[in-house]
Amino acid sequence: MIALFDGFAPGWRSHWRDQNLFAKPTQYDVVMDDGRPVLHAASRAANAGLVRAVAYPASGDARLRWTWKVQSPLVGNRRERERAGDDYAARVFVVFETSLLPLRTRAINYVWAASEEVGAMFPSPYTKNVGLVVLRSGEAEAGRWCAESRDVLADYRAFFGEAPSRISAVAVLVDTDNTRGAADAWFADLVLETKPGFAADRAR
Repeated sequence: MIALFDGFAPGWRSHWRDQNLFAKPTQYDVVMDDGRPVLHAASRAANAGLVRAVAYPASGDARLRWTWKVQSPLVGNRRERERAGDDYAARVFVVFETSLLPLRTRAINYVWAASEEVGAMFPSPYTKNVGLVVLRSGEAEAGRWCAESRDVLADYRAFFGEAPSRISAVAVLVDTDNTRGAADAWFADLVLETKPGFAADRAR
């Protein structure tokens, strides 16, 4: 099991790198929420994620668990399958096979949508190599913590129609650059659980 945020202990950030997509960056800070440290993301017409590399040959079981909260979805965004609307109040990525060409890197992207239905699965408007899965949508659950648990290998097979070869990274992202909007989200308890006995049950 990999506790990806390391409990926000001193030095936790050294395992994560910023990924800025040529835009004003989303700001990430550790804050206290109900007596515990959590990661707060504030995006104001901005786009930047945090990425943590992992090493897991995807031949066993892999489940990603986390909790998240949004202040509000990007209300009024009804173009989430188009480039102009490809923004979400919160995202969690699992990166699988990587490539020197970023658009060929395969990933599953779990999102908190504004208008797409929960359970929807569709390709990113930028690349068919990223599948979006809607876990939460709309304002009904905004302002409260929600827990997620996903069989990431099953989600990969459902989208790509074949099994992955490896898991390479996990990322969190809040982006509002396409819609020029604003969003605040909080993330905690991000854990990658893998089948015991694999050498890659550790972060690198």
